[in-house]
Amino acid sequence: MKNLVFFSVEERMDRHNDLAAILPLGFSASAARFATNANMHTTTRINHPINIFYQSKVLLRVIDAFIYVRFGKSDSMPQHVGDVNKWRRWGNPAAQTVALTEGQDPTPILLAKTDIQVRVKEYGAYIVTSSWMTFTGITDDESQMSNILLDNMRLTIDTLTRDVASGTASQTTATNSSGIGSFINKTDLDIIVTNLLSQNTRMIKSQISAGTGQGTSPIRASFIGICHVGQRTKLENVSGFKHVSNYAQTGQIMTDEFGSTSDIRWLLTTNATRASATTGYENLIFGEEFYGTVKIKGSSADAPLIFTPKDRTGSPLQRFTYLGWLRNFAAEILNDNFGHVLVTTV
Repeated sequence: MKNLVFFSVEERMDRHNDLAAILPLGFSASAARFATNANMHTTTRINHPINIFYQSKVLLRVIDAFIYVRFGKSDSMPQHVGDVNKWRRWGNPAAQTVALTEGQDPTPILLAKTDIQVRVKEYGAYIVTSSWMTFTGITDDESQMSNILLDNMRLTIDTLTRDVASGTASQTTATNSSGIGSFINKTDLDIIVTNLLSQNTRMIKSQISAGTGQGTSPIRASFIGICHVGQRTKLENVSGFKHVSNYAQTGQIMTDEFGSTSDIRWLLTTNATRASATTGYENLIFGEEFYGTVKIKGSSADAPLIFTPKDRTGSPLQRFTYLGWLRNFAAEILNDNFGHVLVTTV
């Protein structure tokens, strides 16, 4: 066995340089051992058979907050009793301040009632998927399409409720703001709250009592206010506004709640109505039983997502499937005195 030979750093460098001098053209002894040449297999010559990786966790899909349908008086009807729902509200007799005459009965009084009716209607949508897509595609797509359709149903129901609650309520235009245009302000809000209280409107949210957190505040019992997210800065500028981060008990914060002004707790959504397509806002303030919603129980009302397999679509070759939702629903103002819309141009 030959003796092992060890070289110093300087000797190794000299040998490296000598090797580089005798290498043929196209080879390098420095940064890379072999430079690219016509005899090398690259992805240009032999491309990858699959050059795409699909992220099964899909990108964020944003949708409006479903707010309006949360606060209406929610009722249902049984099947087979028609499609018109009726609510009844009794009036309050006036105070009887006349003293009775001895030995005589008073004149009988008459009670008053108000009936509110609404006809329940059906709404729905569906998609058609080819059997070939189902056969060759990934299963995640089917569950994702189901979620999209369910969100479409929720958005539809919330929008129908919004169109009744905000679209048909009595309204006034803000007149007590300063500067150019009319915008949400404490004076106009206080007028609306006073009017609601004068009608004995019940508040929806109870008081949030004081806590021990530094810089936090108790929150009054409140009506509900719903407005567009474009009103964030205007709400913050209302005198006495408190952001939810300053509530004494954060456990009582509602989903999508932004803050409170005096006797109103505000929720924001991009689905709120605007005064026009691009300008102005309709800010809804209301109390308990201002509007109601109703559905007929059973069938699509309880299981709204409907899947029709390929062997039941009527296709002779079973070439496609159906997936959709069907829901019966109606919304109606129950007492216009219990809600109001403040219209702002800015």
